[in-house]
Amino acid sequence: MYLNFKHLSLITASFILIGCGGGGTTTGGTTTSTTSGTTTSSTKSITITDDYHVESLGQTNSISATVNLGNTPKSLYILLSNYHETQSSSTNITHNKTVSRNESQKVLEEPVTTMQAKALHAHASIQEFNRNSKKFFKTNTASSQKIQAKTVALSTVSKKDVLGDSQIFYMEEDTSVSTQATARKVVSNISTPFGLKTLNIWVSNDSFDSGLGCVKSKCVTQVMVDALASTFLQAGADNDIYDWVTNIYGEEWNSAAQSKYSNLISANDEITILLTDIDNDNSINGGTIGYFHSKDNFDSTAIAGSNQRVMFYADAVLFANASGTWSIDEFWPKEMVSTLAHEFQHMIHFYQKTVLLDTTSEVWLNEMLAETTEDLIATKISHTGPRGVDPLDGSAGNAPNTQGRYPLFNQNNNSLSLTAWNGILADYSKVNAFGAYLVRNYGGAKVLHDIMHNAFENENAVVDAVTKSVQGSGKTFNMLLKEWGVAVLLSDNENLQNTPEYNTGDFTLDTYNNSTYELGSINFFNYSPIPTLNTSAGTVQAQGNYYYKVGDNLTGTVNIDLTLNGTIEATLIAK
Repeated sequence: MYLNFKHLSLITASFILIGCGGGGTTTGGTTTSTTSGTTTSSTKSITITDDYHVESLGQTNSISATVNLGNTPKSLYILLSNYHETQSSSTNITHNKTVSRNESQKVLEEPVTTMQAKALHAHASIQEFNRNSKKFFKTNTASSQKIQAKTVALSTVSKKDVLGDSQIFYMEEDTSVSTQATARKVVSNISTPFGLKTLNIWVSNDSFDSGLGCVKSKCVTQVMVDALASTFLQAGADNDIYDWVTNIYGEEWNSAAQSKYSNLISANDEITILLTDIDNDNSINGGTIGYFHSKDNFDSTAIAGSNQRVMFYADAVLFANASGTWSIDEFWPKEMVSTLAHEFQHMIHFYQKTVLLDTTSEVWLNEMLAETTEDLIATKISHTGPRGVDPLDGSAGNAPNTQGRYPLFNQNNNSLSLTAWNGILADYSKVNAFGAYLVRNYGGAKVLHDIMHNAFENENAVVDAVTKSVQGSGKTFNMLLKEWGVAVLLSDNENLQNTPEYNTGDFTLDTYNNSTYELGSINFFNYSPIPTLNTSAGTVQAQGNYYYKVGDNLTGTVNIDLTLNGTIEATLIAK
């Protein structure tokens, strides 16, 4: 069974987060509130009658809730969502049920060791440069714009790449680190919705198996280069990374850039991929797999280490890694193809958002778009993707699943602020999980397009895009943060109604512009470890969620007392 966003748009415009159940209605209860000085308190009575129930307990300082479960055993959770932008906050929860030891989810002491969890992208310094590169822009004046553009064009556009050409590529913003590389593939004049495009693939000489110079543990061959080229750009429509990613976000570079800023390179409709051993670590099992560095979009008079190309970098050793005879379908080669889509989003983001809209996205937001792009194209490249599930399987897969991004998210879900970025592996997992929630509930690829193509740089970009969707009318970021947490806890249910969801039991088809993307189901409880569910209250990170388990197989009456601080909302979930 397939679902389609055209059908989902007929669903009510707002998700209902009060008294939701498996198709029926629930008995609410009563709420009273009092205020004493600066302290507020509330009492609430809730009766659970349906398969699942979601209800806000509020944001008051002191909350007492009586939950009537009846005789049908339920698992009971409290989601704590901190709406403060910068400050974490402590909480306290007590209740009258004893939690057995096997109900407590232990946080693993060692990091999850899935292959994909070891794949990093750009270093923090590159992410910060990309975010702050506007400070290098040199604006054209109205009177001299044409003259400046012409002069720079002559200095920054070299001759077309030719197979066998050799040159130095600079790896840093200065010229201190470089690699000698050779052009191994030139795919010229491929028709795209944005005109004719050319792809150039260069390989560092120390990483190419020419019979002479390769000194790496795994060496790139011409067969590998050819396979990489055909996945990124080839003749035909809707059949490569270029088409699928530009279909969402738009073109990667054009003459408007240099018309606006004189020290940016001119447009020649070429994209370059440099295969090189990033960080010179010779690693075959992790590290930095690829990145986009906007330094290369500047003239070398502005940034000395610019290669004056629209380009990105891919790790040669990881791409060449295979357990036996190399195939583009093995894990690391396939992961490299997925990385091309990730880095291509960053490349387009720089042009569309930073250059054209004069807006710099916060790192977490930019990375969320890139990570979610990998989610959208996973089935197209026959990759397990962030879900870590067979690309032919639209269901949430089987437990225990240790693949993909979500084991690491589950391991760290209680200690992460969504909008903070520390450059660690868990940061990629959290923004991936949030992006997967957005596209499955608020319009698919279109919501990603709209996040990029607005004037906001932070969470307001998400809100602006979501409210443009049929389902997102009136949403705030606080509402989305809470809904996201609810969706995680209910992801083991395929039959949710009027509630944000990850799991329909099959693919959801998302047709946008010229392509259809398949969004597979996600059940966070199918991964190992499952989501971290604490049985003691703790610190809730700024703009983060905290997942608390009251207990499993509960019946009768549960009395719950919470102490909050005013920036945290408590939500009760029964299932």
